[in-house]
Amino acid sequence: DQVDEVRGMDIIVVTSAQTDDEARELLAGFEFPFVKA
Repeated sequence: DQVDEVRGMDIIVVTSAQTDDEARELLAGFEFPFVKA
């Protein structure tokens, strides 16, 4: 297959984490891929 253009998706996840580090750890546990944009 040939890719004619790059496509993506933005997903918003709301958690009850108190800090960014807690939220990252939680999402990493679900194997969310993190990409710096």
